[in-house]
Amino acid sequence: MKFAGSIVSTLRHWFGDGVFRRIFKNAGYMLSGRAATGLLSLATLTLCARTLGVEQFGILVLVQTFGQVTATLATFQSPQTMIRYGAMALQREDTPAFQSLVKLLTAIDAVGGVFAVCVGFVIAPLVGPHVGWSPEVIGYAQLYSFLVFFTACATPTGVLRLLDRFDLLAIQTTMTPLLRLIGISTAVLLHAPFWGYLLAWFFAQMAGGTTLTILAWREMYKKQRLVGMTFSFAGLQDSHWGVLRFLLQSNLYSALLILTGHISTFLIGYLAGPASAGLYKLGRDVATVLTKPADLLNQSVSPEFARLASRDAWGEFSRLILRGASVAAGAGGIMVLVVITVGDLFLHTFFGEAFAGAYVPLVVLVAAAGVSIIGFPMDAALFAMGRANLPLRVSMSVIFVVQLPLLVVLARSYGSAGAGFAVLAAAATTLVTMSLLTFHQLRQRTALVPDAVAA
Repeated sequence: MKFAGSIVSTLRHWFGDGVFRRIFKNAGYMLSGRAATGLLSLATLTLCARTLGVEQFGILVLVQTFGQVTATLATFQSPQTMIRYGAMALQREDTPAFQSLVKLLTAIDAVGGVFAVCVGFVIAPLVGPHVGWSPEVIGYAQLYSFLVFFTACATPTGVLRLLDRFDLLAIQTTMTPLLRLIGISTAVLLHAPFWGYLLAWFFAQMAGGTTLTILAWREMYKKQRLVGMTFSFAGLQDSHWGVLRFLLQSNLYSALLILTGHISTFLIGYLAGPASAGLYKLGRDVATVLTKPADLLNQSVSPEFARLASRDAWGEFSRLILRGASVAAGAGGIMVLVVITVGDLFLHTFFGEAFAGAYVPLVVLVAAAGVSIIGFPMDAALFAMGRANLPLRVSMSVIFVVQLPLLVVLARSYGSAGAGFAVLAAAATTLVTMSLLTFHQLRQRTALVPDAVAA
């Protein structure tokens, strides 16, 4: 009882901090949207799995994954650039610099979208035969690539986070899964062919991305951040070489994190067949739903780190990292115990006996996510310090030295469960390495700012 009381007292003290409280308030906005998103996504997965069966469900997953992979490869997905450099411009009240940044990043989003469509058309016929796609499915995958025009939304996402409108992000977050569920339900009722399910997925994503862009520009207009803005793009790159370098590093990092999950799905499909890929994808999606709060905290903490870094408030910066990691560790432990206890029952109830094989991948992937969320402040902290190159280097090293080699070996022998253990090993390695690098960077900065040491 005394120990529990001490924990409660510590948490009460932490939440007395305005910054810490604001982070969880913003994460709460997002969590409300993500909770609805999780339930809607679960219902959609259940309908697809029960209607299509393991084999066709696996093919649907691979086509949708292909679209995400091409978008990630060809577009800049990291909103961290908007947050870091946008916070610096707003701190100086330099509206023209803010507008110039928005124009530059929007132009990059548009160019990346065109490139992604071209990549999708070229790559689909090369990849499809290796993962069990018929010529008809390959054609669907090529058309699905057009979705990137509506989902290359790094700039509007960064704008809404920077302007502290997480409530709008929460509302927008629910739109895509709600429309997807409506579309999939319609496909089931009409006994639609396979392409009907893909079409439902496509239009839901399109509507969600379009809404996000509209909300971001509307908010900039309301905050008087578009006053005097011109739409000339001449010379933008000349004044933003530092931004472009940071953008490239942060995007490569974000792309690696996204691609690794999708590439894992494709590798399992290649090594063990579409059915195993479907089981792994199911386990990964359910794990993602359960671990979404950590991702939301990461999104809400990034602007706070950027503001603290712009003021050289390294003492507050360090406390925020330690407190965030401590809360995440407790939440992650509870989450893993819950999945171990009820995961099997959950899969049988919602997906049926055919998907019982997803239990082990689910438990292992949730455990990996539990390890990862402990380090959720580290990424945002290093980006705020302008060291996007460090997470990139760690990610590349872990993926190519630990995760992918283990995945190939273990997936070949143990299917989707083996791939889950590869992810777990990579998560543990990343946590240790990122923690050491983050606090090394903080020691260097506190040495230059004596007030931070005292704090």
